[in-house]
Amino acid sequence: MSGRGFVSGCVVLLVAMVSGTLAARPPHRLTSDGRNKRDPVYIDSGRRIIYTVQSDAPRLVLMSLDRKTQESRRFAPQATLPELKAVFSRDARDGRSSAWLRMTGNDQVALLVRAKPGASERKIKTAKSVAWSPSLTPDGRHVVFNLAGQLVVHELSTGKNRDLAKSSGRNDWPAVSPDGRRVAFGSSRSGDVELYVVDFGGGNLRRLTHRKGLDMRPAWSSNGRRLAFTSVRAGNYEISVMSVGGAVAGEPVNVSRDAERDDFAAWHPGGRRLLWVAERGGRQDLLEAEVPVDGGEDKGGGGVQRD
Repeated sequence: MSGRGFVSGCVVLLVAMVSGTLAARPPHRLTSDGRNKRDPVYIDSGRRIIYTVQSDAPRLVLMSLDRKTQESRRFAPQATLPELKAVFSRDARDGRSSAWLRMTGNDQVALLVRAKPGASERKIKTAKSVAWSPSLTPDGRHVVFNLAGQLVVHELSTGKNRDLAKSSGRNDWPAVSPDGRRVAFGSSRSGDVELYVVDFGGGNLRRLTHRKGLDMRPAWSSNGRRLAFTSVRAGNYEISVMSVGGAVAGEPVNVSRDAERDDFAAWHPGGRRLLWVAERGGRQDLLEAEVPVDGGEDKGGGGVQRD
């Protein structure tokens, strides 16, 4: 390459880096059935993915995708009622705790928990008939969920509930941090739906986003330094990532960049990849992509665009 060509190429690369649009490898499609999906999550150190998919009977089922064989099968083949939103505690010597939602009737959604694989399921008793958005603590001792538009922390051993970050408006989509010390969530307390973070005990409430639109469904990276979330701007759903490791949250970065819907983000345990539900041509499937990082563990490549 001539000296002039080398300089020109460097200028193009520099401009791309400054504008935040450095090209990335295309996301990898993990499913191809095109059915409506939601709530993917990695388990078994990233070897499997559990997700919700539209079915025939029942109309929502939990599926397990083996990352090595690419084979999908029913996670709970004996279930006869619609089930969705399965979540798990972190790996432990005695196995994972799990929680999920079951639709038991018109306008009735029950929250169920299982202390470890093979244990009997248990329904969380609530004063309302609808519970949403469960998130388990890493030790599996508590589940945080949305009850009637407010966050509740439920202690599995005692059955006791306590409110978390209660306010006017709606609080939803809790996500417990990998160290169990913080909970990120979406809230309309300011009039717009923004992301917040609060200590697990209820102190140190902090607002993370300050933008017109809808910011929801936060998901922590494995080191607790970043959040991926769904951001809705001008009616389009995109996946954004922001740094939350310092005293001031970083600027959100759009990592999906498509005219169709991208939603329900989840981090790979290694921290280099994101998984989400992507709509392409009106069909919904799971996509997995490497994303850029801002230091710390797990460095990978990818393209970004400032939101």
